Amino acid sequence: MLACWPLTASGLQATAPPEIGLVADPAPAEVTGSFRPGSHVKLFLPNLPYLAVSHAVNASLVRPANNAQGWEYDLAVSHRSIEDRIWEFRLRQGVRFQDGSPFNADSVLQNMEHFVRQPFSFTKLSQILDRVEKVDDDTVRFHLTEPYGVFMHDANWLQFYTPSYLEKHGWNGKPTCPNLAEPGPHGLGPYILTEGYLEGDRSTPEVVLRANPDYWGADKPKIETITIYTDLAISEARDLVLFREGEVDITPVPFADEVEAVLSPHAKLVVSPSMNNYAMHLNMLNGDAAIRDERIRYVINHAIDQEYLLNLSMLGEGVLSPTMVSPNFYRVAEAIDSLDGFFSDHSQSHGVSTPQLRTIVQRYQRENDLDPDQPLRLTLLAQESFLFLIRDIQYFLEQVNIDLHAEIVTSEKQVFRQLFDTLEDANEQPWDLLLWGNYDWYKHPWAAFFVYLPGTSWSTIPDDPQLVDLTERLLRSSVMSEGYVPLLAEFIRYVYEQNYMVFLPSPNNVYAVNKEVVFTPGRSAFVYLRDLQVTDQHWSLRGAQPYPATRQRPVRISRQSLEGSPR
Repeated sequence: MLACWPLTASGLQATAPPEIGLVADPAPAEVTGSFRPGSHVKLFLPNLPYLAVSHAVNASLVRPANNAQGWEYDLAVSHRSIEDRIWEFRLRQGVRFQDGSPFNADSVLQNMEHFVRQPFSFTKLSQILDRVEKVDDDTVRFHLTEPYGVFMHDANWLQFYTPSYLEKHGWNGKPTCPNLAEPGPHGLGPYILTEGYLEGDRSTPEVVLRANPDYWGADKPKIETITIYTDLAISEARDLVLFREGEVDITPVPFADEVEAVLSPHAKLVVSPSMNNYAMHLNMLNGDAAIRDERIRYVINHAIDQEYLLNLSMLGEGVLSPTMVSPNFYRVAEAIDSLDGFFSDHSQSHGVSTPQLRTIVQRYQRENDLDPDQPLRLTLLAQESFLFLIRDIQYFLEQVNIDLHAEIVTSEKQVFRQLFDTLEDANEQPWDLLLWGNYDWYKHPWAAFFVYLPGTSWSTIPDDPQLVDLTERLLRSSVMSEGYVPLLAEFIRYVYEQNYMVFLPSPNNVYAVNKEVVFTPGRSAFVYLRDLQVTDQHWSLRGAQPYPATRQRPVRISRQSLEGSPR
């Protein structure tokens, strides 16, 4: 493949290899857009699976959408904002919970009472929420104490539950938002969680969803049963979708497995640009003392060659980023471009050579009575799915006298558990760097930048008044305001100068998908489960009939544009 697709500084060249033997995907023309009794789709979602499941099982005022604004109406039919402090929503009529009870303004007020007691903690909403007002049975108003530019992001995750569920579980009061503590008809979505539970820090190895036959919305489910796996190894999931029909239908695959996915008799390759980010934390709270030294953080960031990672480790599937947020976010590229003089080169060391970086590490070692002839040993905690990236990062750091020891786990929740406990100095597993896939997204980059706010469970940055001030200003800002881009540029430059995270390229979404499944990835790992469809030739509908040989031919790669249309 590398012989056919020459590398450039910005990724793979536009000229693709000849598509000899590749056929057009017949599945999109064969699906009906309607519910298929007996259909069953199985997915492996290693990153943030609870986000995808939550919007299939639950509902909120607005829900994530693969469009420019990042959302579409769900339980609401309209809204208005007064100075970004009062947000009024007109509710959809005729909505019922999965247990048959009605949803109305009183349901919103009851849920928000529980939210105030146990709010999610990844945003500021609970701190600035003054009250929620019932205007009438179909209208509610949220009153905030100050302007809040990311309220519509939070509205995605204000999901509403039946009174019986709230009485038993309340809101979860965790750093993560969706509340899927037990199966049952507790939500408002098109699917009912029938087996397992799924939250950010705890989950069963698999969960099962079944179509809600009484779903109130027009956008009804098309698949009868959906199984989500959370604890597979990425190599195991890849083999199941590529070589064993009926085991896994959709899974992310490593970039190096793209050709194998195309050639699979059972799978096809679907790729899209994304707003995904690799969040690599530097533990400045209770990690090795070296991480608190700004020189060592500088060395780590400048030793890692982003262009190499993008073009070779990631096979060009992504974009360079000088900060922990994808340039595909709304107006982020504009802010980065405004710093062109500052970010004149994304190359390895911005004029600082590898020997010079190595000298900085050895100087630190001498100052701290460490042997400069031995590598400085640091520990990285990460999921197995990121091994392809970790090995190259280890190589780069080895060149500057840093031995990066990798502690690998199979499940995202194992990584989150250690991250969340670090703020209270309660993490059971010591770590210095930690890597996870920050694949949530929204028009406002707070969906990625929340990891920078000191004093929260998602952050490993010590108190920094200037950073807190930048965060407060960013949270108050609308992405459409005149001062937004200069403020965003100021934020990006500051965290870059402080080396508060390890800055890595932003990846594309790359999925292996069963040939008989129609799946269009959005701009993040968020998976729109209600949009999944299958053809008559899918294993769940075909029965005992063998899979036709004519359907096993390699299918052309489906590459989505940033707007979501295939090309």
